[in-house]
Amino acid sequence: MLKSRDRYLFDLDGTLLTIDIDEFLNRYFAALSAEFSDLYSDQQEFIANLMDSTHKMIKNNGQKSNEEVFMEDFLAHLNEADREAIKGRFHDFYQNVFPSLKKDFELDSQTPANIISYLKAKNKSLVLATNPLFPRQAVIERLNWAGLAAEDFDLITSYENMSYAKPNPNYYQEILEKIDAEPDQCLMIGNDMTEDAAAQKLGIPTLIINNHLIENESKEADLFWQGSLKEFYDLIKKEL
Repeated sequence: MLKSRDRYLFDLDGTLLTIDIDEFLNRYFAALSAEFSDLYSDQQEFIANLMDSTHKMIKNNGQKSNEEVFMEDFLAHLNEADREAIKGRFHDFYQNVFPSLKKDFELDSQTPANIISYLKAKNKSLVLATNPLFPRQAVIERLNWAGLAAEDFDLITSYENMSYAKPNPNYYQEILEKIDAEPDQCLMIGNDMTEDAAAQKLGIPTLIINNHLIENESKEADLFWQGSLKEFYDLIKKEL
């Protein structure tokens, strides 16, 4: 199966980036809400509005980019807010504050680097198929935490360049169109039994990395393979 597939789609958080997503989000929300404290006196109100706008992206129907959907909804919570000023705040946060969150986590950067280097040496095409709910700036920063670089991937999904989100199968269809590939050329590697295994609805087999497994409500997925990140590295060395 691995030899016949030349497009490898990787999730980021909890997969290549060995991070507990709930712990990360707690620190992220606290740091981001501090940047908007002059507009929101109540931190919980800010987080609630941020999550509302995020859910709008998850439900995006493909008519607009995820970024457009997010910004329109987020700005609707702020009376007469200037779009460019708000975008500037987010940019400054991701540029100056977001990188400091790395220090809160113990991360394995060696195994992801070994995996990506090995697959590139085997001439595999790589896609960073992270849920496109963050700007590219924040995705690249977290990718760096995993010891990887943007240049390692032929496509990186972010809220600027995608119009759907996981677990919508149209997210994976959008990727296929961008990389001009068929499902039988691809594999999806992730840690979420719902969001990542949704690729199987298009005929893309899913391999689950279980270091930070997210089962959600879907425990019955017919997975191609499941194991740790290091076991996945052993698998590709054996099969490719």
